[in-house]
Amino acid sequence: MAKSDSSTDAARPWQSYHTVYTNAKAGMDGVDKEKVQRVVYKMSKGSKYFENEERKEAFIRQKIENMRAQCAKLTAPDLSHYQMVAEKRILELEATRDLSRVWVHVDMDAFYAAVETLSNPLLEGKPMAVGSVSMISTANYEVWIA
Repeated sequence: MAKSDSSTDAARPWQSYHTVYTNAKAGMDGVDKEKVQRVVYKMSKGSKYFENEERKEAFIRQKIENMRAQCAKLTAPDLSHYQMVAEKRILELEATRDLSRVWVHVDMDAFYAAVETLSNPLLEGKPMAVGSVSMISTANYEVWIA
């Protein structure tokens, strides 16, 4: 998340409030993200969840400030030492890296399930998944409701 000045944050607090909203999903083009964030913020304010998120945010801000203070105290020899330690650790990790297996995760937002439903209209409205015995590549939304 990009850092913005405090006057903007004070005037628009919902912009820093973490919502599970994204307009990157199919069918969400043109949705006013700021409006959605504003509504979620307004409706959540005062809830236990909201209070917990505020506590977590304050904790993280304090942690960042502490790290910045520690960073400001580092000397050139300190930085050189930590750089050397990091480079040594990178070499150790590279030496033990196993690339004989490949794992891929792709979030397809039920796309292939929708394609299967188009191919076979009898599947419409029924929970179903697309894949094989060892891996499911996608599932339709009915699976999550069932």
